[in-house]
Amino acid sequence: MHHSIRRIRMFTLIGLLVLLFLLAGCRSLDTQSGRLTQVSLLNALLLGEYDGFVSVEEVKTMGDTGIGTFDTLDGEMIMLDTVVYQAKADGTVVQASDSMLVPFAMATHFSPTIDERKVSSLEGIETLKMNMDEVIGATTNDFNRFYAAKLTGFFKSIRVRSVPAQDKPYQRLSVIAAQQKEYMYENLEGTIVALRCPPYVEGINMSGWHLHFLSSDRSKGGHLLEVDIEKALLGIGDMRTYHLILPDSESFASLDITHDLSRETQAIEGIRK
Repeated sequence: MHHSIRRIRMFTLIGLLVLLFLLAGCRSLDTQSGRLTQVSLLNALLLGEYDGFVSVEEVKTMGDTGIGTFDTLDGEMIMLDTVVYQAKADGTVVQASDSMLVPFAMATHFSPTIDERKVSSLEGIETLKMNMDEVIGATTNDFNRFYAAKLTGFFKSIRVRSVPAQDKPYQRLSVIAAQQKEYMYENLEGTIVALRCPPYVEGINMSGWHLHFLSSDRSKGGHLLEVDIEKALLGIGDMRTYHLILPDSESFASLDITHDLSRETQAIEGIRK
């Protein structure tokens, strides 16, 4: 009798452990911090799909950290701590209202999965990208995942850009890029928000790092073009779940997005080859 009770208890315990293991496995694939949500396709944006269809309020449910743009391409989006900011073409930064719409964005619940580390005396955006890739290579060595990064600290100089709102009929982004406004700032504190996509999503997004910046006083920001870091703290988190939200519009339905737009992407992003 006692042996039977012990066996029942043992099998019950084993069953509970197996259930907990399975639940833990499910969470590891579908945790909020391990998921990147993307609004629309990069190629659609490149071809002039600037009409917003997802609200800022909805974007904030997708994560606490992210980047993107706004309806009619009106400025650059930076999300930090679930607050969305609009870096406008006139150099100002304002907090975006929940009702504002976005045509393209990426968001995640940021949680570093790689030990945070100090970065100092680092000059150049390409050097920064290589540094972050070296960190990934030395830890996970898996460049087929998605990654988010935050770099918070003191910057000797920052160069950012933004673009003004567009009128219909919309032109391609490569044409509009000539209208971009650039701003150089020196000796300021702030945060770089960066997202890295693997090569196999080219067209859906861009391969490599995409970086935006926001100052600590929330008065300066935009798409990052160049950087000189005095000292900062770098955190990187990996993401294994990719959630894509497509536009539901006639213009998107008829859009030919099969073209190779990688050269346009590189030119717009300021990538030097």
